[in-house]
Amino acid sequence: MKDYIKMHELSIVQSMMKIIEKHAKNREVERLVVKIGKMSGIEPYFLKESFDFFKEGTVCANAEMEIIEVNIKIKCFECGSESEIKGFDFHCPVCGSEKTKIISGEEMHIEYIELKE
Repeated sequence: MKDYIKMHELSIVQSMMKIIEKHAKNREVERLVVKIGKMSGIEPYFLKESFDFFKEGTVCANAEMEIIEVNIKIKCFECGSESEIKGFDFHCPVCGSEKTKIISGEEMHIEYIELKE
């Protein structure tokens, strides 16, 4: 295995493969689309490398992984606005309040699995 593949991402791919194999029902997977939030703690590059390593000999052997990165979005409890933020400044960009909640950017999930006909 390549030494730059991170164990965290490898274990995530192993869990994903169980889900994929369950839903694919022995059909060949053509494409896998995954959404990863910028605050998820998952490195897209390492996830893709782990997938490429782990897919050999599975229903995903010839599959491509597409990764959609999800930006951080907050909701302000003061003014009610929802805003995408850059970096890690969680103050509301509309009113400046620090009373905000992250509503996207922490997720990681399989968006969809495309099977061969």
